[in-house]
Amino acid sequence: MTRVYKTNKQRGFFTSNLTSTVLSSIFIIIALVLTVLFSMTLLNIFKEEKIKSTLNNFSSEIINIIQNNFSKSKKEVDEIALRQLSYINKKDNTEIINEIKKALPNALRVTITEQDLKFIEPQDFPGINYATLDMLKKTKKDKSNPIAEIHLFGRKNQYLNYVYIIDNTTDKYLVISLPAQILFKGLANKKLTEGKIELIQKSGSYSLVNLKTWGVKNAKNLSPLNSTAIANSYFSVESAYSPSFFLFKGITTLSAIIGLLSSILLLAGMSLLTIKKIKQQKLKRKEQSKYVHIAEINSPQTIEETIEKHNEDAMKINKKQDKEIEIDRSIFRAYDIRGIVDETLTTDAVRLIGQAIGTENIKRGKTEIVVARDGRLSGEMLLQALIEGLIQSGCSVINIGAVPTGVLYFATHHLGTGSGVMLTGSHNPPNYNGVKIMLDGETLSGKQIMDLYKSIINHELDTGEGSEQEMDIIDDYIDYISSDIQLENELKIVVDSGNGIGGEIGPQLLEEIGCEVVQLHCEVDGSFPNHHPDPSVPENLADLITTVKATGADLGIAFDGDADRLGVVTNKGEIIYPDRVLMLYAQDVLTRQPGASIVFDVKCTGHLPKEIVKNGGLPIIWKTGHSFIKAKIKETNAALAGEMSGHFFFNERWFGFDDGIYAAARLLEIIDHQERPADEIFAELPNSVSTPELKCHTKEGENYAFMDKFQKAAQFPDANITTIDGIRADFADGWGLIRCSNTTPCLVLRFDADNEAALEKIKEEFRIQILAVDDSLSLPF
Repeated sequence: MTRVYKTNKQRGFFTSNLTSTVLSSIFIIIALVLTVLFSMTLLNIFKEEKIKSTLNNFSSEIINIIQNNFSKSKKEVDEIALRQLSYINKKDNTEIINEIKKALPNALRVTITEQDLKFIEPQDFPGINYATLDMLKKTKKDKSNPIAEIHLFGRKNQYLNYVYIIDNTTDKYLVISLPAQILFKGLANKKLTEGKIELIQKSGSYSLVNLKTWGVKNAKNLSPLNSTAIANSYFSVESAYSPSFFLFKGITTLSAIIGLLSSILLLAGMSLLTIKKIKQQKLKRKEQSKYVHIAEINSPQTIEETIEKHNEDAMKINKKQDKEIEIDRSIFRAYDIRGIVDETLTTDAVRLIGQAIGTENIKRGKTEIVVARDGRLSGEMLLQALIEGLIQSGCSVINIGAVPTGVLYFATHHLGTGSGVMLTGSHNPPNYNGVKIMLDGETLSGKQIMDLYKSIINHELDTGEGSEQEMDIIDDYIDYISSDIQLENELKIVVDSGNGIGGEIGPQLLEEIGCEVVQLHCEVDGSFPNHHPDPSVPENLADLITTVKATGADLGIAFDGDADRLGVVTNKGEIIYPDRVLMLYAQDVLTRQPGASIVFDVKCTGHLPKEIVKNGGLPIIWKTGHSFIKAKIKETNAALAGEMSGHFFFNERWFGFDDGIYAAARLLEIIDHQERPADEIFAELPNSVSTPELKCHTKEGENYAFMDKFQKAAQFPDANITTIDGIRADFADGWGLIRCSNTTPCLVLRFDADNEAALEKIKEEFRIQILAVDDSLSLPF
């Protein structure tokens, strides 16, 4: 029953026209927000234009000064050199050199070389060093006087080098070296509070050299502004700035002004309209009485039913919340996903990760994806969850079972899917597992992996009808490699897979290419009962060294848990660190691809780039991490790459991915061709006193916090600093490195020097500076 009473009681002027009032309020708020946003946008536009103008003006000033200095120097040196060379058959070399030195009293080096370039043994400056030799070879090849280059930049004797042909057929050249400072004469030490300007040199077979930086050296998230090459030189000036935040991306100044005026007009109009409505409502209240609708009071039975219904709805909400799966952000690492099984990495989490990977794969236009797992105890359970997630996204899954990571990568190429997911904990403890991801030929890393996490927590996951098929790819993998690599001599090798998944396929492949294989810890056992499957730790190679010596083997080979990394022990039981193995690979590859780029990570010895240049290659130092290295290979089209951890990437005769088993086959091929013991081959490569990778363990996330502080506080005035991955300080007699591990919560350190005394000195300098930042750290050196 419903009753209606007539009353004069007022309930408020919004009651009669609530919708209109709410809409007016919404439009006022929108107009106010737009006014603020367009105002901020205009301010940011003016600020950004001012920064760009400052950078452009200073860049032009730098370009003019460098252009003038370089042109003036070239003109002076050309006149003196060519005038003296006109007397080449009338004066002896000593007299010509003395005349040039007299005309150029500030010259650091004036020499005439008459040696066969193939047999010059490079010496330290002022002798014919590596950089000068490379320039002479280029001169001989191009048959013209080259553009001057700066060599030994940042060192005491840095110089601007000129080369002139005397007789190209007999390798007779004039070399004149002037102080590099003449190029920088007149350059202001101007301080830039915003943005960055760099003076760059890129010459011949050398990587980019940053000659001078104005602004913040380690600034991140800068957008390129201009890059201007200086005419007739290898120099260029590059500028970058920090873009202002714009909610309206790509908006012009005119559009922002129009938007601001429009939003102000909208705000004023809606405010006037609202005031008018308020006045109308007040007038209406005076003229009208109100009728109030009163509903009949519920009976006690109705109240009980209402409470019961409310309780049922609450239970449904709780059940829905119970089904929400929490996923730990910390498992999403720099170049893979990795966590502790049943703690941070659960089957539910892996299922969602699979669905997220499948969603991204479909976005890239791919519907098929290959999956595999290593030999860990949790592998079978987690692989099933991974497959379920991929199928739920709508992907067609090809399951190739328990195989090494290299076989999974091979399958993506061999089957033409371009996409694959490897379920592996790599070299981590038995209770860890994780995934490595390749989609459409690209190995995911950094932001791409974090985007998977975001798609999960934001529920942005595709659903569809996928499928699964099982396939055995091992025979195809072995046939492919063994058809390309066959040894002429049967080498006896010991293979230690550390009970990882490489134990099933590694020995089989190496026997197929012609080896006699002694198997050590090759039974796949995810508890790793004998030793941890990480060949970068010398203690884990103790069994291998003993067995190599006991059996008289030609070589010892070790794999990590998923067999994508390689460890090497010679016939004498000496551990060969991966950076020296990479030297041997580089020598071999460069015989077939002269001038090719070779990529290596910041943990590698300083002898490596010299050896690459010596053999006619282009050395490129880069960040540690298989994803980062593979991206750099793709960017530079490098023929070969390697990391100190034992990852090797062949882009010559192979597909550019890391595979410890394939890398072992290539190493054995080189040793077989040389027909000498491994210890003799490696003895010819430059060596130094060095440490293995040293790990300083921290709590989760504390390693990154420490590095942020260390990079701001550390001072190495006598060293060249590289900051592409942590801090590497190169001194005259060695180097030291500290960086964050991307797979475990720890700091990774390595030291390398010409002798023990230099090594201890560098270690002590790092020790002092590290403890000055955090004296609670327990250092492993």
